[in-house]
Amino acid sequence: MHAWKCETWGGPRHLKQGSMPDPVCGDGEVEITVKACGVNYSDLLVIAGRSQVKPTLPFVPGMEVAGRITRTGADCGDLKTGDKVAAYVKYGGYADKVVAPATQVAHIPESMPASIAAAFPVSYGSAQLALERAGLASGEVVVIGGAGGAVGTACIELAKHRAATVIACVGDSAKEKVALACGADETVSSRSRHLQDDIAAIAPDGVDVVIDPVGGRFFDDTLRCLRYNGRMIELGFASGKIPNLRLNQVLIRHQGVLGVSFGLTCSKDPQRIARMWPGLTELIEQGVINPRVGRSLPFSELPRALQLLQDRKVAGRVVLT
Repeated sequence: MHAWKCETWGGPRHLKQGSMPDPVCGDGEVEITVKACGVNYSDLLVIAGRSQVKPTLPFVPGMEVAGRITRTGADCGDLKTGDKVAAYVKYGGYADKVVAPATQVAHIPESMPASIAAAFPVSYGSAQLALERAGLASGEVVVIGGAGGAVGTACIELAKHRAATVIACVGDSAKEKVALACGADETVSSRSRHLQDDIAAIAPDGVDVVIDPVGGRFFDDTLRCLRYNGRMIELGFASGKIPNLRLNQVLIRHQGVLGVSFGLTCSKDPQRIARMWPGLTELIEQGVINPRVGRSLPFSELPRALQLLQDRKVAGRVVLT
């Protein structure tokens, strides 16, 4: 098969196109002929050798695909050859074929272009898991970090579906427009030196939930915005800075700080992930959620696509076709 290969740890320009052995489809797995790939910030960590679990070199990066099933193993439920699907995979997505566990594969509507569907599994799977973990309820106030990005926009849409009030933290005016288009009630600048005060001006009594994919100062500022029984949901550290938690504040204000790992949940509790897909697919068909693609590039331009993410020059998702 044709694929992008990572043969040495480094940045986007270290990747090379070439041939790799076809994947083997086992029981509980399906083979997908890939039509489009979602490009994720996590890919940058993987190819740099900065992920917690490093694959063996050489390997094919990429964790999000859309296409059609061309082969199935045993015990794949209602998945069958010819189905149009989107899927999450640990590695191997930047190729013309990939094998995925059946629990990580979602049916998608025939009317949905593959370029849009490829922006669906990781963003909405992560967002759904985060909001479930937070127990976000109708009428609660949620602050969403990185709200113009992939998971951020998905969190906005799913939070509004739960009838929550959304305060979106964005880095620039383009991302503000995206957040508002997704349904955010208010926006604040994540670059503000007075982020805590800016949020307090909107929610003087505090907020119920913070979704944090950023870490660093964002974590420190927004933790102080949580009220009694508030929940901080940690999705990652895009700022590059892992914050230190002062447990006394969590204790005296009866708060919780919870980690969310979509990838780990896929391996530790795969049936929980499998149960998500039908509901999310239904929301797509109803028009409640709509993956936002900020940039679509040819498959040959993967290094450029990853560089755009690294430089934070895209609002919404980047996909390859």
